[in-house]
Amino acid sequence: MADASLFSILTFQRRPGLWRASISPKVNANSAIKGKTMLGFVTEDDSDSEEAAETAAKRAIKKL
Repeated sequence: MADASLFSILTFQRRPGLWRASISPKVNANSAIKGKTMLGFVTEDDSDSEEAAETAAKRAIKKL
């Protein structure tokens, strides 16, 4: 289970009424290991609201 405080979540409206979240790790440039850095990802499914998209992002982070 990953620590949610180590990630940045940005919600966006993909189409009217359909929300997703982009998840990116908060990485210090000096601590990155070449070939081992995750750039980020987007939640798989559309959500009905911004809050639901953020909740889906937090669930995805817990699965890491």
